[in-house]
Amino acid sequence: MFVAPGEEAFTLSHEGGEHKAFEDLAWQVADMHGIRYADSRTWHDRIELQTDHWTLQMDRLVNAYLDYCYRDMGDGLPAPEESKNGAQCLTDTELVDLFTRRRATLPYKPHHLYPNEVLIYHGYIGCSPILPTVAVSLRTLATYHQIHCICPWFSIQAQCKLLCHLHDVHLHSFL
Repeated sequence: MFVAPGEEAFTLSHEGGEHKAFEDLAWQVADMHGIRYADSRTWHDRIELQTDHWTLQMDRLVNAYLDYCYRDMGDGLPAPEESKNGAQCLTDTELVDLFTRRRATLPYKPHHLYPNEVLIYHGYIGCSPILPTVAVSLRTLATYHQIHCICPWFSIQAQCKLLCHLHDVHLHSFL
């Protein structure tokens, strides 16, 4: 059967069972290639779980932020500290600032329980609540806040694109 360009949608009417046949074929191909999605959670479930994780550590994050503000040297970053030998550290975290991007190892304080507590203590916040691999500086977020107050059309997506452009990183849809 010949289908004119642009008319492809009309061949899939759902009335004759074409859609069901296509779904069955797709499942068969997925089974042959071993593609399986074991995670049965929905998007809503994932967001709710992340929110619960952030809520669980919020009091400790507030205390770490107050400590960060107390140690601020006026440039938005606290005074650097020497880490003690044998101290527990948050390793290989990518730290993103407005003009710098680097990998770093940040030492824990004895009272820190969560990775984001360590990050906030050092002037950053992780992009995930439990195991952050990328963290954005608090002064970069403060800059975004000021820009957004002046121009409400400047979105967080625009800020992400800006940071990716400044640091020569390809923008992924999940960033």
